Formats: sequence, structure tokens, C-alpha cells
Amino acid sequence: MSNAALLRLTLARACAWALLIAGWVGLGSLALRFAPTLSIGFALVALWLLALGAAATVVTRGGMRHRWRALALCVGGALTGAGLWFTAHGGGMLALLLALIGWAALTALASGVVRGLRLTQAAVAAPPVAAASLGALCAGLVLGDLGDLPALTVRLAAFVGAAAVALVLLQRRIDDGARAPGCRAGLFDCALPAWPAGAWRDTLQWPTLLAGLAMLPMMAVLPLTVAWCRAEAVAPQATILIHLAAMFGPALLLRKSIGRWSARTLSIVCTILLVSGAALVTWAAAPLDMLGLTASHGAAWGLAWAGQLWAPARRARQGASPLRAGVGYAALTLAFGVLVEHSGPGGVAAAHETLGLAAALAWLVIGAIGLWPRNAARGQAATARRGASSGDLTT
Repeated sequence: MSNAALLRLTLARACAWALLIAGWVGLGSLALRFAPTLSIGFALVALWLLALGAAATVVTRGGMRHRWRALALCVGGALTGAGLWFTAHGGGMLALLLALIGWAALTALASGVVRGLRLTQAAVAAPPVAAASLGALCAGLVLGDLGDLPALTVRLAAFVGAAAVALVLLQRRIDDGARAPGCRAGLFDCALPAWPAGAWRDTLQWPTLLAGLAMLPMMAVLPLTVAWCRAEAVAPQATILIHLAAMFGPALLLRKSIGRWSARTLSIVCTILLVSGAALVTWAAAPLDMLGLTASHGAAWGLAWAGQLWAPARRARQGASPLRAGVGYAALTLAFGVLVEHSGPGGVAAAHETLGLAAALAWLVIGAIGLWPRNAARGQAATARRGASSGDLTT
């Protein structure tokens, strides 16, 4: 792969990830502010995830000409920007719905641009850890202070327009070839995995799979976490950047070595981080409880994500549907919203304590299974079969 092609792919990946993260947090902030209740605010975020999964199912299958994709990017950017502006200028929920649908389509189109660029390369591209980290940094800078809604909508609208223009330029003369299955690992390369049937039968991977779930409650509640930490004299920008650094920093630093970790090593590290975060949110004083949870569970997600990218045996099977991932995570977001509305910060703590407890209990099951060599060998064979059927990367 030439340096120019690599740079082009890296920039497209960074745009796609920046759209995912800025959309999730920025739209979530607007939803929680304009919705009459917290649960309805979370329902709007769930709608965005569902729309993202549906759009990704369509636009990542291939067969789209670059001219039509450029037009779709421009329309998506314009609709999203208009929806954001009207949301803060009297449009309310209807304008926010327009922004939600437009941003979901734009993010899915960005993933399609990445797919088109990647499939034109003769060599297999490396996992997008560095590009995703760059995108996360850009998203964190764009988000800034979530409390100033008029300024936030202006920044988000400007960012969406710039990202759409950049993607139009990056995908010039790149046409998708034959139609093929869409995202092979759910949404955004196991960031939101769509596990194949029987994935949970391999007990050794339970803590890693649980760590993959940690992203959803952290991202969904980040606007509230910013407000809670602000009350403890922690700047909003600092809370967001700490959150994103925890998610992508360890994965970026260890990206060269994590592919050599065994499934057991990755599982142990994820368990330690999940249990540590649960302990901090349970017993530490504010704001260390939320910040410690963010650091521990963010790192657990990041390492689980990167570990799955580098090791095909740990990824979802080829042909996993983005819509399936979108439906699953939308349902989880709805349930999490009801919990937070009724219990507040305690509900957030309970969700993450459950992840830590489940990871710890998984090792009791692993130890019990290890007492029977036949069962252990059967689990290893299942892992090998999944590795043989794994697909390539998406974003």
C-alpha cells in the first residue's frame, strides 16, 4: 500500500470514528436536554443506534458509485446541520429527530467510504487503532463544553459539514465492486459487536465479551457524567478527554503487542479492569468514583476491542449484520435509560458493578470447566472454528 493510499484510508477512518463518537455524545447531550424525561432521552439515543445499524446494513454492502455516494454525503451533511441548528433555535424534538437520522446516515456512509478505500488496496490494512484514536481526539475537541447548547450545536454542525466535505474528497473515483456482506463485526470493527450464535459458549472469552459491553453505558451516560463531575469542580472538557483517553490510549500504546496476547491473558486483563472499576465506583469518593470507573472500564473496552481486531479468533463471524448490532444495543440503551431515570448515579454504578461481578464469576465457571479436560478441549475447538470463519475489517 502506497503512503498516499494509506494516508487517505487513515483520514477516512478518523472521520468515520469522529462522527461515531461526536454523534453519540453530542446528540445524546441534546436528547437528554430536550426530552421531557431521561428515559425518553435515552430512547432517542437508542433510535440513533438503530438507525445507524439499519443505514450501515444498506450502504456497506457495496455496489454504490462514488458520485451517488458523494451526493448522499452532501445531503446527509446538510440535513444534519440544519437539524442541529433548528434544534437550538425553536425546532425542538422534531429538528432533533432530523439531526439523529441524518447523522446516522452520514456515519454509515463514512463507514462505506472506508470500506471502498480498503477494498481497493492490494494489501490488507492494519486495524484502525491509530485512526480511531485520532478520530476520538477530534471528537473530544469538537464536543468541548456540553452545557452550552447553542455553541455545541454550532460546533457540531460545522464539524458535520467539514467531515462530509472531507469524505467526498477522500472517496473520489472509488466505486464499490461486487456486492458483499456488510460490516463483518457488527458496527465499527467490534466497537459494537454482533456476536455469532454460540459466542458465549467459550467461557474463557466471557470477560472479554463483557468488556466489549462497557462502551454502551459509558457513552450513553457521558453527558450526565460531565454534569456530575462539574459539580465536583472537574472541567467538562477534562471529563470528556479523560473518558476518550481511557478508551483509546491503552489500545494505542499496546497496539503492536496485544495481537500476541493469548485469549487467557486478554481475559485476565479485562477482568482486572472491570473488577477495579466496579470497586472504585462502589467505594471511592466523588469525583474519583466516576473518573476511576471511566478509566478502568474505558481501558477494558479499548483492550478488548483492539484484542479482537488483531486476533481473528476473537472476532465475530463473517456476515454479522450491523442491524443486528444496532437492535441489540438500542434495546440495551432503553433498559439502561430506565435504570438511570429511576436510580440516577446509583443506576450507573449498578450497571458497571454487574459487569465487574459477572467477569469475576466467569472465572469460577472457567475453573469448574477446567476440571473436565473434555469440556476444555471442546471450548478450544469451538474457538478455532470461529477463527477460521472470521471476516475482514470494516472501519
